[in-house]
Amino acid sequence: MKKEFIIILIAIGLQTVHSQNKNINTKPYPYGNPVIKNRYTADASPHVMPDGRVWMVTSVDHEDGGGYATMHSVHAFSTADMVTWVDHGEIIGLADLNETPGEDWAIWAPDFTYRNGTYYLYFPMRNLKANGEIDRYCVVAESDSMYKRFKVTNPRIEGANSALDPSVFIDDDGTAYLYWNQLNMGILKENMRELEGPSFKLNIGATNFMEAAWMHKHNGKYYFNYHTKYNNKVSKDNPDDPNRQKSNLDYSIGASPKGPLTYQGTMNFELGTTIKNGPLLPNTNFVPWRLTQSNHGGIVEFHGQEYLFYHTSALSSWRQEEFKGPGTWTQRSVCVDELNYNPDGTIIPVQQTIEGVKKVTINQDFSISLNLKKAFNQQEIKIKDKIITAKNNSYLSFKNINLGTGYYYFGVKVLKSVQKGKIEIRKDNAKGSLLGTILLNENSLKTNNGVAETFLRGAHGVHNIFLVFKSDDNETIKISEANFFAGSPKKIN
Repeated sequence: MKKEFIIILIAIGLQTVHSQNKNINTKPYPYGNPVIKNRYTADASPHVMPDGRVWMVTSVDHEDGGGYATMHSVHAFSTADMVTWVDHGEIIGLADLNETPGEDWAIWAPDFTYRNGTYYLYFPMRNLKANGEIDRYCVVAESDSMYKRFKVTNPRIEGANSALDPSVFIDDDGTAYLYWNQLNMGILKENMRELEGPSFKLNIGATNFMEAAWMHKHNGKYYFNYHTKYNNKVSKDNPDDPNRQKSNLDYSIGASPKGPLTYQGTMNFELGTTIKNGPLLPNTNFVPWRLTQSNHGGIVEFHGQEYLFYHTSALSSWRQEEFKGPGTWTQRSVCVDELNYNPDGTIIPVQQTIEGVKKVTINQDFSISLNLKKAFNQQEIKIKDKIITAKNNSYLSFKNINLGTGYYYFGVKVLKSVQKGKIEIRKDNAKGSLLGTILLNENSLKTNNGVAETFLRGAHGVHNIFLVFKSDDNETIKISEANFFAGSPKKIN
């Protein structure tokens, strides 16, 4: 969402503002994008969850308009095929928070993640007080299920000052990072509620950052995308004015999630610029929502294809004027299109579509249990009664594990706590590509009933799999029930 200077921009008329028309068109929306058609959604954050489904959390634009001050909740949605979405409703709202009544509160762009049985939701709160003072901060809420409401566990992350657009990224080594506005970032503690040490700046090699931080990883490189600074409303007579700063999503690439990164260019141009075969605004050669500005990108990989989630005003244009007008800029709806790469790793600018993406069909088991009888056993590892006892720096390997089009999580049952340890999941050899890391500590037996898990990145195809065991004090690690899971989506009951 917008930073403090957005209020100034609105005041001097630099934002695109259209008069709010009533949503009177009740005909079914005729296209695939936006993907959610029963309410206005924005600022989508997509991730694959342990049930194998793609979930997204979004902010919600009010049915009656009114702008950012009317955004009061976070909603969750999920899909098994990238086309059919289920609305799971509100997961947190102003009524769940202990904010001062009578003040002007709003909930803006959220993000979420999962770790060891708990779902963590990060969202920015904004309060415009009666005296004109603005208070902004990041809240952490938690739930043991995406089907339940979330409860606040940290009402304000210390050190994440004025935090807007919080975005969480867990690297393959298990380190969790939080990014937010003004290119600030920090490392999250293992409790996922607080920062480990002070925050610091991310160097993206560019000066056009405005908001909407998002980090993802592709083929070992770190990609940071963001919404660029822009100015002046889009003119109907000259929407591509070269002298106007554009409302794009740009990106930078680097070798570390902490930077420095190298600026690469634009991955998603202004709304409606690249759409083919879309409905045209009367007496123009472009779609109606080309005249509105906003951009906010979230990226997820799902069974071999990456997708960009962004938002447009297409739905409001349909519901208000059946595409005869541009719709309302502050009533946005989430769209999804494919994200692809050049051979050198740079991103091919996204082809925005009105049709949306193709349906994904997955034909593989939900989980794969590793067969200990077929494991290569080092002397430092003992296997007895399906229990693995491993010394520091030992490893266990499994030949020709078929991970198909992708498995997204790996878990074990912890039978003995250690002060600090980890299990690395690698492919091809003991020093091969790191797919994910299970972090172990003194609370591992109590957390999630002793089940420790990690998100996996790049776990697809047939590979020899290596479990590498490490502990800081040479303590032995004892586990059972090692398995890959989330390889296909579970059905909604």
